[in-house]
Amino acid sequence: MKTTYIPLAKAKELLVEASKSRELNDVQASALKHVSKFSKVTAEKAAKLQKELVALGLEEMLAVKVTDIMPANMDELRSILYPHIQNLEEGLGNKIIETIQKSR
Repeated sequence: MKTTYIPLAKAKELLVEASKSRELNDVQASALKHVSKFSKVTAEKAAKLQKELVALGLEEMLAVKVTDIMPANMDELRSILYPHIQNLEEGLGNKIIETIQKSR
C-alpha cells in the first residue's frame, strides 16, 4: 500500500466537508481545530506548492512538511529538512524559499 502525504490545508478541507454531512468524533473534531489553527494557505495553494517543491527535487513527505510550515528563511528550512537533507545546497534552498514566498 502506497502512503500518500497531504498538507494540513487538505486535511482541513476534508474534515470540513465531513462535518457538513455528519458529526465528527472527538479525534476528528480535535484534528479539525488543530488544522484550522495551523494551516497557512488554502488547499489549492498547498497542492500547487507541494507539486512545485517536488519538481525542485524534494521528496513528497518533505514537500508536505515544508508546505505546512512555510519557512521564511534558510535556517527554518534547514531545521525542517534535517536530518533528511543534512547539507542543503544554497541554490536549492533559495529556490525553495522563493517558491514559498510566491505562494503566500
